[in-house]
Amino acid sequence: MTKPRLLLVDDDKNSLDGLMKILRHDGFSVSGVLSAYDALNLISRENFDIVLTDMKMPGMGGLSLIHEVRKKELSVAIVVITAYSSEKAAAEAEKYGANYYLKKPVNIEELECIIGKLWEKQQLIARNPAAKGNLNKTHNSPAMNKNRKVIRQSDKEGEHDIHEFV
Repeated sequence: MTKPRLLLVDDDKNSLDGLMKILRHDGFSVSGVLSAYDALNLISRENFDIVLTDMKMPGMGGLSLIHEVRKKELSVAIVVITAYSSEKAAAEAEKYGANYYLKKPVNIEELECIIGKLWEKQQLIARNPAAKGNLNKTHNSPAMNKNRKVIRQSDKEGEHDIHEFV
């Protein structure tokens, strides 16, 4: 199975280089940039399947990056990775169009599992575009809303550092 093409965006060069090295070692095609502006420039020239972005960066932050990417109506998945985790920040990221919200330091196995889930969903939609609407309907079902409530409650109790926006 092919792996997705990733774009990492983080103003912390050490974090960026470290995560890029790990993901490349694990077989991913990875590009990295130090700003949201550079990310938008690269996205306009190259195709990426998943963008992993920091939330707080000088100049344009992660939320603005997400907003700009979503305005372009690209079928790219977006994962926010940040040290500044809160329920409010996670809700904002979801509102702007992020698919996942992770707290630093990131567990690589969890991150790669999330990347795999997003890639599988993108592949399913690519094979059957009608599936996109069906996936979104499922995500707004009463059962999924109940799951979101449980996840939020667990997060308040400090059990989870991952938010999935479905």
